[in-house]
Amino acid sequence: MRDSAKKIAEYKAKLFVVSTDDEKKAKEFAESLGNAYPILADPERKAAKLFGVDGFLGFAKRVTFIFDNSGKLVEVDRKVKLGSHGEDLLNKLKQLQISKRDE
Repeated sequence: MRDSAKKIAEYKAKLFVVSTDDEKKAKEFAESLGNAYPILADPERKAAKLFGVDGFLGFAKRVTFIFDNSGKLVEVDRKVKLGSHGEDLLNKLKQLQISKRDE
């Protein structure tokens, strides 16, 4: 995902990661990635529960939600593959015809 962050930024899309870790751990993780995108801390798991991704033993399920420019949820990927997630997301943005920033 980190390697695809610049290409994803070409789209009129915002990339956020929500972690059930506390703020300190989320910040450390973001820094380890070079802050390619923000990592939001959700230690009380409110967002995880709201989006239905609260998992076993305090770990959230890895799920990607894609919203269009009007804020409408247009895609949910519940089968995130860590090794190809960035490229998979880029392909999905193209398939959904999400606009690029220069268009």
